[in-house]
Amino acid sequence: MSAYSQQSNNVRQTWILIFIFVGFISGAFYIIGLYQGSMIWPIIGLFLSLGQALIGYYFGDKIALSFAGAVEVTYDQAPKIYELVQNLSKIAGIPMPKIHISPDKSANAFACGRDPEHASICLNQGILDLLNKAELEGVIAHELSHIKNRDILVMTVVMVLASVASFIADIGFRMLFWGGGRDRDSDSKSPVIVILYIVTIILAPLIAAVIQMAVSRKREYLADATSVTMTRYPEGLISALTKLYNSPVPAANYSTSMNHFFIAPPKKSFNQKVSGLFNTHPNIEDRVKALKQM
Repeated sequence: MSAYSQQSNNVRQTWILIFIFVGFISGAFYIIGLYQGSMIWPIIGLFLSLGQALIGYYFGDKIALSFAGAVEVTYDQAPKIYELVQNLSKIAGIPMPKIHISPDKSANAFACGRDPEHASICLNQGILDLLNKAELEGVIAHELSHIKNRDILVMTVVMVLASVASFIADIGFRMLFWGGGRDRDSDSKSPVIVILYIVTIILAPLIAAVIQMAVSRKREYLADATSVTMTRYPEGLISALTKLYNSPVPAANYSTSMNHFFIAPPKKSFNQKVSGLFNTHPNIEDRVKALKQM
């Protein structure tokens, strides 16, 4: 698939995700309404999903940067980083994104925004302390590749979906244990409705995790490959990834809904340690192998 085809495909996938997002959230709140005995909940779900989709589209990058505690820097504050981003942006053929630095001591980075004209990259202080110039160039090229390939909008929409799915699970479990609705007698509720309700609040975050996984893995491989076409030096990115995956410092300033944003896994979850089923990132061995074949 060409770069232009991939970009168009990512834009199309974004709209599909928004449609799924609105339908999923509205359906989940409909089931909550059945359980609570009030049909105001589906209306709340519809407005919440539409509102969150709009917020994600226009303000998702600001939300992500706020989670990271990132601060925008200028040329005078970080001239070497600025020059790297500027030069690689010209090679990529995209507008230079805003540069942010997070005080987080974990070695990681991410890109965000709705399009190349409204994009930002964030570098944690930990990655600046850990990597040399060639390695950092590979990481920056990787993040610019996400912007060039228009991955960032898809990733932002998925972040919003994951956040709202977690909210549904939280409010659902609270209602389940505390009771609610006009009829608090659980015996009078249909067993089917109760089962649907429990399944919904359990599956909500699970579905979000699966979507994060599906969206992220393929795009990481593509961004790795695009990065190498920009730097012409795969060894720099290989060395950087090896260091990032083995970094002993876990991310501090981030939300789990942002897992798929980062170039390397921000924290090792239970699934990463056991099966890797819901990993948002490919294994380091697979990424290195793909890069060495270029």
